[in-house]
Amino acid sequence: MDFLVKAIFAVLSSCVGIVSKNIAYPFKVSGNVKALESATSQLEAVQADVRTKINNAELHGVKQNNQVEEWSGKVKEVTGDVVVIKSRYEERCRCLGTQSFNCWSNYWISRDAAKKLVDVQNLLDRGGKFEDVATKLPPQVQEFSVGSEVGSKEEGALQEILRYIDRYDIIGIWGMGGVGKTRLLQLVHNHYKSNSAFDVVIFVTASRECSVEKLQAELCEKYGFGRGTNVESQAIIISNYLSNRNFLILLDDVWEQIDLQRVGIPSALGLVNQFQRKIVITTRLYGVCGLMDVQKHHKVVGLDFNNALRLFYQKVGYETINSNPLIKSLAAEVVHELDGLPLALITIGRSMHAKKDPGEWKDVIDLLQKSRMNEIEITREEETIYYKLKYSYDSLENNELRDCFLACSLWPEDHSIQKTELIESWIGLGLLNVYDARNIYNPGYTIIGKLLSASLLEESIVDSVKMHDVIRDMALWLAHDFGKTRDKWIVREGVGVGEVLHKKDGWPQVERVTLFTNRSQILVTQSIPSDANKLQFLNIRKYGKYYSVETLVNNLGSFCNLTFLNLSYCKLTSFPQGICKLVNLRHLNLSRNEISSVPEELKLVKNLRILLLSNNTIDSFPKGVISELKELLIIDLFENKINREHMLWLIKEFGSLGNIRSLGITLPDAILFWYLLKFTNLPIRYLELDYSVNINETDTLLMPSSFIGNSRVQNNLYQLVLRVMSVSKIEIKSDSENSCCGLNYLENLKIDGMQLLEEIIWQNIAPKDLFLRLCVLSISYCWKLKDVSWTLHLPCLRYFWLKSCENIIQLDEHFDLANGGTKERRAQNLSPTFPSLAYLSLDNLPELQIICDQSIMFPNLRYIHIKSCSKIKKLPFRSNTIPRNLKSISLSMEFWDNLEWEDDNLKQVLGRYIEPLH
Repeated sequence: MDFLVKAIFAVLSSCVGIVSKNIAYPFKVSGNVKALESATSQLEAVQADVRTKINNAELHGVKQNNQVEEWSGKVKEVTGDVVVIKSRYEERCRCLGTQSFNCWSNYWISRDAAKKLVDVQNLLDRGGKFEDVATKLPPQVQEFSVGSEVGSKEEGALQEILRYIDRYDIIGIWGMGGVGKTRLLQLVHNHYKSNSAFDVVIFVTASRECSVEKLQAELCEKYGFGRGTNVESQAIIISNYLSNRNFLILLDDVWEQIDLQRVGIPSALGLVNQFQRKIVITTRLYGVCGLMDVQKHHKVVGLDFNNALRLFYQKVGYETINSNPLIKSLAAEVVHELDGLPLALITIGRSMHAKKDPGEWKDVIDLLQKSRMNEIEITREEETIYYKLKYSYDSLENNELRDCFLACSLWPEDHSIQKTELIESWIGLGLLNVYDARNIYNPGYTIIGKLLSASLLEESIVDSVKMHDVIRDMALWLAHDFGKTRDKWIVREGVGVGEVLHKKDGWPQVERVTLFTNRSQILVTQSIPSDANKLQFLNIRKYGKYYSVETLVNNLGSFCNLTFLNLSYCKLTSFPQGICKLVNLRHLNLSRNEISSVPEELKLVKNLRILLLSNNTIDSFPKGVISELKELLIIDLFENKINREHMLWLIKEFGSLGNIRSLGITLPDAILFWYLLKFTNLPIRYLELDYSVNINETDTLLMPSSFIGNSRVQNNLYQLVLRVMSVSKIEIKSDSENSCCGLNYLENLKIDGMQLLEEIIWQNIAPKDLFLRLCVLSISYCWKLKDVSWTLHLPCLRYFWLKSCENIIQLDEHFDLANGGTKERRAQNLSPTFPSLAYLSLDNLPELQIICDQSIMFPNLRYIHIKSCSKIKKLPFRSNTIPRNLKSISLSMEFWDNLEWEDDNLKQVLGRYIEPLH
């Protein structure tokens, strides 16, 4: 009986406990929820501590264990449940202020809070025991000290890179050595170190001789990653850390392709599993950007003069700058010589800190002007500018590239070099193997492309390149055996020419000489020194406006080792006879002189490979000379006036030679034109049709498929000049709409003096398909021509000159009819207008009223020149269509004042670009 009573009592006690506990839930709802919130806050703090410990452990190759991973999952689940309970509680409280009398609802909320509190406390207890993942914190990477303040141009470049990082996964910053790529990357690093966009920002330097092991070692040293036993295990450590984070990798000074996945950088970039992954590289080599799968490029160029002067002042020190009234002007001369290159400005500026005597400054300027920067005193030789820039030279893949690069320094400072002229000089110097090339110029264009990619050359005006002044000085330093020899190569311009010619010790060691001047006051009375026995290369250009160069070269015949001779632009009135004694001569350029005849003795120069005689007044050519020059590869008689009889046998002699790879020629009638096309071995590069009388007695100049579809024309014709006086029509005709008739290499077209020309007719071919690569177009003195709308969609047209065409009213007036012979409406044509046009010149167009309809776009226009076009009342822009790269608008102020404006804001904006004509 006692046992039964005790059992009943135990059951009743248990039931009472359960009942009382449940009865209490509605009255403890507030306390239970608050207790849960407090405990959850503690749990979240413990979770953050554990996460930090895990992060630090992962840096050292320790991955979180299964217990920690399971605990983290439970915490995430529980905290989610707590949010739901809290939300239910707050919803009930809205009914009657801070208290709700719905006991049933309070009961369930209070009960759930009490049960969840137990779970939270259990997780709190477990979380406090994860001490095994704690490690020492990795070193914090500090912001870079970038020295001088950020200029407006630099700030603009930084903002552009930041925009690219938002839009693209891999960004490439490239440019020549010392131009400021690393500094720009450091500015990017500093921006994101104080910005929460990325969890991890890593800056590492690849440099030359880079390897996966070297990059991994730098990451471990700078960012505290644990050491793996080999490349693969190290990559796993790095990859495990980066995989679940937003990261930005800044990789400086890349010289070759790097397998980032082997380093440990995840290959999937962009937005991956809600994590942002971005990479920015810097390199001197544009080609590296392609190897690294760069999606957006940014080229860093030198500083403008004002910013360069400011940087130079900072490095010299204002105490020195202000120490003498003359030093400021001398400092400006030094800055001009350094051509905006930050590396040179900083290095030379520091070296000038103690120089307070103007004489010291003048000495430095003299050294800079003579390309002898290496002789300026700098503390450590290996820190000199040339040694740093030499890395780009060393990176070139073979000696052919290096020799071609050095030869570029044979043009004076700041001169643009025509690509064609440069390639011909390389061939003449024997630096290029061109015998197997389909087009003799193609290997040269490949070399130019590689030098541009290596930042050793820069693009310049119309199909030209140039060397940065400091790069050129470095090339001459290399050519002179790292500055150990002097005057092996002489390059002088202006007043320096006389100094060189009057050298007291003569030219016994001189091998290559370039002398340029356009100073009319210089009259040379001395010839080339007779002791120039090693002279191989002589390049004389623009030697006086009124004085010829005959005196200077009257002893040419005595330099038997001369292989390269350029006397273009020298006002020569006769062919120098001494040239005919140069039996080793391979390259002869006498272009753009006033030579009227060629001596028969030229046939003695049997090693001649290149003969350039364009733009002279030659009207006769001795028979049998060309046929004796069997080594000829390139011959150019373009824009001469050779009579018909002599031209007939010249064409026969050209055809008899087996090696001709490029021909420039002016033809005085259509019969000779068709006769020339019969010689299938003659690649025509420069062609001028200059007919004063149309022998066929028709008013149409026909350019049929047999011409434009001729493979020798398609694959070689580079420049075409049309001066057919008697025709009123040019008819360009393809036999079929599907035939391949594009002039693949034509880059320069000139239509000049065709005063009767009224129209150009297109049959079965669109202009943009014929002129695939046309870059330069000049139309002048075509008085009756009305329609030039066929130019609107030429894909590569960059320079367009239109002059003295009296009947043109609007450039796009006949757009519909010029669209490949169709009548499609303009609105249906989706091709961009003037997609590449950078320079537009409109001169003496008296009837031109509207340049273009305002729907016509000029996306890449930089310069526009307007002169003697009095009927134009509006410029072809709206406020939202001003070309983003516009640099200047050249016109008279009277013309500007007479323009009409629909938008005063447009006038104000365009006014910033005005360069008045006087």
